Amino acid sequence: MGVGLTALLLGSAAAHADTTLPLPDGREALTTATGVQVDLTRTNEQAVIAPSLAANGTSRTASVTGVVFAKVDNATKGALVTGYLVGCQVDLSGGLSLGGDVWVSPSSVTPELSPSINLVPGGVSVVKLDTKQLDPAANAVGIAYSGRGIQISGCAGYAQARAFSTLTVQNQQGSAEVTLYGDPFSVG
Repeated sequence: MGVGLTALLLGSAAAHADTTLPLPDGREALTTATGVQVDLTRTNEQAVIAPSLAANGTSRTASVTGVVFAKVDNATKGALVTGYLVGCQVDLSGGLSLGGDVWVSPSSVTPELSPSINLVPGGVSVVKLDTKQLDPAANAVGIAYSGRGIQISGCAGYAQARAFSTLTVQNQQGSAEVTLYGDPFSVG
């Protein structure tokens, strides 16, 4: 029994290495219906998946790095938003609850506790990293981020993330929106 406990304690103290995932570059180049020429790119994207500091199966941690840049012609104003869509298979954020009954018989009183876990079907959350305004004089806007943390808590099952960058542009003919998505990657 003492050996099993020692092995259990040593096993729980073992550290796991971070996993670095290089992700492919992405590009969306087009002319909008309002006549704005857009060249939106994401380069040097990577995710580093790390074991949870909480050391439990419902938390995950990742840090992300990338460069998003848009070259824009024929726009008077605009904005670039970048971030990640994060999905969780089963949401446990509702927590654990205890309920119970008391059973009475002629010979005894027996309490009965029944734990329940509040399971919610998985969902997708938006994690915005940054928003920048277009500089019409430069015809460009960019966002660089490095080591930005994404923490997922209360998630059972599979978790996945995917980068998004949305550029909204405007000129005298109207406004348009262009979104560039990255490749999905597992967060555990």
